[in-house]
Amino acid sequence: MAKKKVLMTERIHPAGHAILDARDDIEVVIADDVSAEGLAKALPGVHGIAVRTAQLPETVLAHANDLQVVSRHGVGCDNIAVDHLTSRGIPVCIASGANARCVAEHTMTMMMTLARDLTGQTAAVREGRWADRGTFKAKDLYRSTILIVGYGRIGRLLAPLCKAFGMDVVVADIKLDRDLAAQQGVRAVEDFRPELPKADFVSLHVPLDETTRHLIGPEELAAMKPGVIVINNARGGVVDEHALAAALDSGHVMGAGVDVFSQEPPQDGHPLVNHPRTVLAPHNGAASFLALEAAAMMTAQNILDHFDGCLKDEMIFNLDGLQRAS
Repeated sequence: MAKKKVLMTERIHPAGHAILDARDDIEVVIADDVSAEGLAKALPGVHGIAVRTAQLPETVLAHANDLQVVSRHGVGCDNIAVDHLTSRGIPVCIASGANARCVAEHTMTMMMTLARDLTGQTAAVREGRWADRGTFKAKDLYRSTILIVGYGRIGRLLAPLCKAFGMDVVVADIKLDRDLAAQQGVRAVEDFRPELPKADFVSLHVPLDETTRHLIGPEELAAMKPGVIVINNARGGVVDEHALAAALDSGHVMGAGVDVFSQEPPQDGHPLVNHPRTVLAPHNGAASFLALEAAAMMTAQNILDHFDGCLKDEMIFNLDGLQRAS
């Protein structure tokens, strides 16, 4: 039997490699050059791709003449030409739920760091400004309101964490699971905008597409309650970053937690990078030990499941498009 060739654009947790290596009918190749030119040379004859952050535009994927499946080490697919793959009948798989709890915890970490201005307090101690301790005012989570925009895998795990801190939780999504919201004791709305003036914290957990690009722009920021804290652990393009920086400059937004940027890494001089009221991370909110292991295993298993004809629908990012085309 001819072996299926799987290209890994980047190395993943050893548990994922082990799943593929255990199969005699699989040949694993690890890319040594993830530039467009390097991947274009590596893709002919490849049947499956495991990808983390490497860019897979149509111009690159066009060289994958034998491609059958792409498996994303994560859930966002904005680095992949999904429409192109859908037109070819090729499923794009995701590690559904593997890192959701990790991102929810990352969100809580950013919220508490900003609410207590821990970075500012740390600097005060290190710089010998002990007398400044009276200038720091903590923002309470207890009895505050959080608006969670996006009630999917991450939002559904974040909501009960916030409830545990005594927060009033409002979740917003265009496709609401009202039964789950009722079980969790949170208020559910389809349109998040009327809730902006009431929220002390706004946390974003939506995918990036043309309907969500700059979902939070100047108008939405202006509608928010003065002193709000904004967290973006979704995708950079969901927030107008220059508008957010201006809202921070004016003091209207108290602080912002940013794990993702519209261009990664951000360019020198990006207005959020050196802003004193931001807490930043290099798009690694899903990078805990457990999450990386789970995502790697799911990434590998999704490829094998497709080859074996047993891939679960909930793992297919472009399922709707594939079904429409069939």
